[in-house]
Amino acid sequence: MVFIVLESEHRSRPPAARKVWQLLASLGMSPSLALFVCCSASAHTTGISYADIEIGERQVDVKLQLNLRELQFAAALDENRDLQIEPAELQAGFRRFAPDLLKQYRIGTDDEEGQATLRSVAAGPETGEVECWLSYEFRQPLDDLWMRATLHDLTDSGHWHLAQVRYDGQQEQRTFNLENPEVRIELWRSWLSYFKLGRRFLNLALQSALANLDLAAFLAGIVLVRNTAAGILSAPLAFLFAQLVAFVAGARFGSVLPPGFASAALALSVVYVAAENLLLKEITHRGWIAAFFGLIYGFAFAELIQNAGLPQKGILTALFCFQLGIVLVVAAIVALMFAASQGLHRLARPRQAVVLASLSFMLLGVFQFIRRVS
Repeated sequence: MVFIVLESEHRSRPPAARKVWQLLASLGMSPSLALFVCCSASAHTTGISYADIEIGERQVDVKLQLNLRELQFAAALDENRDLQIEPAELQAGFRRFAPDLLKQYRIGTDDEEGQATLRSVAAGPETGEVECWLSYEFRQPLDDLWMRATLHDLTDSGHWHLAQVRYDGQQEQRTFNLENPEVRIELWRSWLSYFKLGRRFLNLALQSALANLDLAAFLAGIVLVRNTAAGILSAPLAFLFAQLVAFVAGARFGSVLPPGFASAALALSVVYVAAENLLLKEITHRGWIAAFFGLIYGFAFAELIQNAGLPQKGILTALFCFQLGIVLVVAAIVALMFAASQGLHRLARPRQAVVLASLSFMLLGVFQFIRRVS
C-alpha cells in the first residue's frame, strides 16, 4: 500500500468537503460557488485520532490510529521526494520520530511512568492513515493510572483524540484535546486504589486549608478572645460540625451560594471576628458565630472538591479523607493559637497584644475582601 502525501486538488480535500463538492457539481452550480462552499466545509473540519487501549497487570498496550497528513513531520518521511510515502519509507522514517510521538503520549501512575516503546507501525485500512502499536511497561502492578495525550502538539490546536480503554472486562471512553489533555483511570483492583484515592483527597484538603489565610485568621481570632465559660473547644467544634453539614449538602446537591459570595464572605468572617475582639468586652455567642461562618466554609469546600472531580467509585473515601484533612488543619491552628493566647496573657499588657493581633487580622480581611470584589 502507498500513502500519497501531496495528492491532486480533489483527493486532498477532507471527505466531508469532497461530498459537498460532488453534490454541488451534480446540481450544476458554478465552480466558484462550489469552491466557496467546499472551502467553508474544509475550514470547519477538525482532525481526530483514535486509540484502543488495553490495560494489563503491568503493561498497557495501545493501538493508535492517526491521519498521516496531519502530522507535522509527514513531509520528512518522503525521503525520495516523489510525493509518495512507500511502506519502506513509513517503517524507517516513522521510527525516527517515535520519540516525538511518545513524548506526546504518556501513561503513568503516581509512583512511576511507563517505559514506552513503539512496537510496530503500518499503513492503516484508510488512505492516508497510519496505525501504531505502543507498549508501556511498569515495574509495579497497576491499580490506577493517568494518561496524557497532547497530540495537538504534533498536528494542530484543534485536534481531538478519542480513546477506548479496556481493563478487567470493563470499557471506558475518554476524550483528549487542548483544554483536556490528561485524565485519570481508577482500576479498583485492590485496597491500594482506595488508599491512593484517600491520600489524594487528604493532600487536597491539607494544601487548600493551609493555603487559606481566611481560615487561619478566622480560627485564630475566635481562639484569641473566647468565652471562658464555654471553654476552648466549643467554638471550633461548632465550626467543624456546621461546615461538615454544609459540605455534605454541597457535595450532594451543589452549592446554594451565589457565585463569588463565598470568597467575599470568608474575608468578612475575619473582619467580623477581629472587630468583636476589639469592641466587645464580653463575648457570649462565639459558638453561634463559628457555626454560621462554618456553613459558608463548608459550601466553599464542597465547591472545591467538586471542581477537583469526585470519582465514580470510592466517593465516600474521598469525602471522608477530605474532611479528615480539614479537621487536622483546624485542630493544628486551634492548638497553636491556644498556646499563643496563653503566652499573651502572661504579658504585662495582654490587652494591647490582643488589640494588635486583632488589628492585623482585620487589615488582612479587609484587603482580601477588596481584592476579591474589585
